[in-house]
Amino acid sequence: MSTDEVDGYLHTVAEPARSVLAELCALIVGCDERIRGEIKWNAPSFAIRDHFATTGVSPGGGVRLVLHTGARRRGDPRRVVIDDPGNLLEWRGADRAVVRFAGVSDVQSNAAALREIVGAWIDQTQGRAR
Repeated sequence: MSTDEVDGYLHTVAEPARSVLAELCALIVGCDERIRGEIKWNAPSFAIRDHFATTGVSPGGGVRLVLHTGARRRGDPRRVVIDDPGNLLEWRGADRAVVRFAGVSDVQSNAAALREIVGAWIDQTQGRAR
């Protein structure tokens, strides 16, 4: 992970969003040793081969995680199917889903499910290290 770039960005975010973003970014990076973090689309974003996750502070408060398939031409969606027994994902298309967090406790209490979701997303969009 490009910790300097992401850490630098986190220091510009006001609390409580900073703590939520920091917790979420650490969780994402911990899902796969190949993940690199950087600032793209004005927020911490994560990639292996292509970008697959972007975070952000929601205008109404809280933090969001957008899982996506990277920059693609319109009309060329890659369908992603993820097991989500906790109903955390809000699907915004066949290739994009959002998870929202009101606070650090939301990230922590859903950590196991989030790791599974991010791992499955990586499997389908990036491929796992074998």
